[in-house]
Amino acid sequence: MKRLGIFLIVFVMVVLNTSPHSFLAYDFANEEAYYATLCSSTEAVNNKDACSAYQLYVNGKAQSAANELTNLRNELKDVKTNILKYAAQVTEYQKQIDQLNASIANIELSITLSEASIAELIHNINVREANIKEIDAFIQDRMVNMQSFVYLNSYIDFIVGASDFVDLVRRIEGINDITQADKSEIERLTEEVNAFNADKEELERQVQVLEDNKLNLVKNKETAIGLQDAVETILLEYRNLEAELMAKESYAAANLKEIQSQLKSIASSLNNVIASPGWVRPINGGFRISAGAWTYPFGGTHLGVDFAAPIGTDLRAVANGVVIYSTNACPTWGYYGNTCGSPGVNRGGNQVYLLVSVNGGTYGIIYMHLEKDTAISSGQIINQGDSIGKVGSSGSSTGPHLHIEVHYLGTKNISDYASSWNGDLGFGNNWGNAGLSSRCDYNGNRAPCRENPLTIFGVSYGQSY
Repeated sequence: MKRLGIFLIVFVMVVLNTSPHSFLAYDFANEEAYYATLCSSTEAVNNKDACSAYQLYVNGKAQSAANELTNLRNELKDVKTNILKYAAQVTEYQKQIDQLNASIANIELSITLSEASIAELIHNINVREANIKEIDAFIQDRMVNMQSFVYLNSYIDFIVGASDFVDLVRRIEGINDITQADKSEIERLTEEVNAFNADKEELERQVQVLEDNKLNLVKNKETAIGLQDAVETILLEYRNLEAELMAKESYAAANLKEIQSQLKSIASSLNNVIASPGWVRPINGGFRISAGAWTYPFGGTHLGVDFAAPIGTDLRAVANGVVIYSTNACPTWGYYGNTCGSPGVNRGGNQVYLLVSVNGGTYGIIYMHLEKDTAISSGQIINQGDSIGKVGSSGSSTGPHLHIEVHYLGTKNISDYASSWNGDLGFGNNWGNAGLSSRCDYNGNRAPCRENPLTIFGVSYGQSY
């Protein structure tokens, strides 16, 4: 890539009969600001060679960057195919991780229940063992006591000894009752022994199940961690590539003249927009912060904050202002690596751009990944809390969420900024890795700069609201 840039520079110099030696004599790379000033001043006439060489340097550098971007985009066609494959793998791996997590939860519940069941079985076995001993002792005593009735003569003597018929019937019934009681105790003993054996068998099974599930729990957790590591590796690889590509790209409103005309037509109304005294969150509640600024949880540049919420969740205007741009070219559901977003920012899906006023400052707000056909149209004046769209998963997205960015634009009022807006969808703050240098906490709050939405909206990564 550098060789191509040098070749182009030398080629241009040959065409213009400019000596390569005069170009190489200057340290343009480290003194660009100096030569930019010098060669744009009246002193340029006294530094023709230097300024001619400098201009060749600037042209060559620009052409080299353009060629590099072209090559990167061509590479992206191949990489995109791989990313789609990775995205499919990520989706499949995530399904497996979800299934494993569900299994882990079930196994953990099973272990808890098994431990309680084992404790109850041990208690029941102890109780039954005591009952068996008690019944067995009772039956043995009865056998001893009934020995006098073992022979027929003993039964006859006992019956003949009745004083009258009523006493006779009572004695015969007594013998039957005693016999029946013995039978009942024997039956109860049999039931207790059977229950005792069944409990012991179940106890052995439960203990084996408990041991198996403990092993399964460890195995599933290790598998889930391994799959998550694979997912994170794929995501990080893509996010790094995405950040590099976006750093070399710029995005502008496709129908800028139409939008500028539209904004001018409501200029007087924009002058009447009252600054909001503070911010409201873009989603009222029922969301989780799934990614914060300025990096993703597992690495890679992330210039906004992600509010994870169900598809169709209402999105609110965070302050009073106007819609300066919106796009609606993508289906509600995208996938990781999807570049849909044009005529807005690639990969951003369906988008809405606001200019809002808060406490004397003007801000650009970007909403991304909206549901299809829900983005509010440009040119509309909005009040804080108004609906401007709904949560989707369009563009490069693995699940329903809002990606929101906050750009501080200075103290110029909304009407003035809108009338002079050049259509830059990044509000002058770059994209990808280059956007990190535009952070307000990095550049001393010099407009334009990127505010941290976590701070603006009072939320924290990983928390639910």
